[in-house]
Amino acid sequence: MLYKLNSLQYSNLIDHANAHDCGSVYPLSVVEGIQEGDIYADSIKDCGKVLFWTHSGFAYLSGNIDDCFLEDIYELIMNKARANAKRFLLMTRNQYIQEYFKQKDDVIEEKRYLFQYSGAKGNRESSLPAGYELKEIDDHLLKKISGKIVPSLFWNDLNDFLAKGKGYCITCNHDIASWAFSAAVSTKEIDIGIETKSEYKQQGLGMIVANKMIQYTLEQGKGPVWACHYKNTASERMAEKLGFTKVSECAVIKNKD
Repeated sequence: MLYKLNSLQYSNLIDHANAHDCGSVYPLSVVEGIQEGDIYADSIKDCGKVLFWTHSGFAYLSGNIDDCFLEDIYELIMNKARANAKRFLLMTRNQYIQEYFKQKDDVIEEKRYLFQYSGAKGNRESSLPAGYELKEIDDHLLKKISGKIVPSLFWNDLNDFLAKGKGYCITCNHDIASWAFSAAVSTKEIDIGIETKSEYKQQGLGMIVANKMIQYTLEQGKGPVWACHYKNTASERMAEKLGFTKVSECAVIKNKD
């Protein structure tokens, strides 16, 4: 059985969040109270097995995981034991967890590449094409951003993002062509989300806004974080140009539907 923890208990889970093998920025964003999310454990008191489930749907397991706990996680993945409609994408590099879910016919496993910032290329400045402007995302611009990778996917509401997050966009006339923003924030790191509208690609706009977010992250004394789906070759190439190095990959386990 899973027990949903009270936010007053979160401070006891810093070590669990820090130790995650797929990066700590998302679990820590919830534990540190920066972003919304839910935390479940096998026991209210001991918390030997922990599930971090972020607002974006990214989920992380920590602790001495066993089959009984994984069966409860499977129920969540299949939406059998919850009213919460947000997605459930389980990130893990744990072979035991992966082998358990390979026995389930109604879940699938994909891969996600994880990168580490080396600082070799991230400060390079690029010029915008004529007619384009680089702007910090404010309330007005935030409401105009529409796509697949947007702040509303990762933050509870627009005010939450404006108060605790940061982002930049490139505009062309009255249209927003490309944007980069803090998808996850901890006291140590910022995960960068980025998207460029299809009609504005191949102009280097994504590189410019991503680089601006990297500079902002470093100015805050934090480490930039980058990850992408293994089939997203454009994101992988951009990461390498910006000074990131692919260091590992993790499984992404989700409902087949």
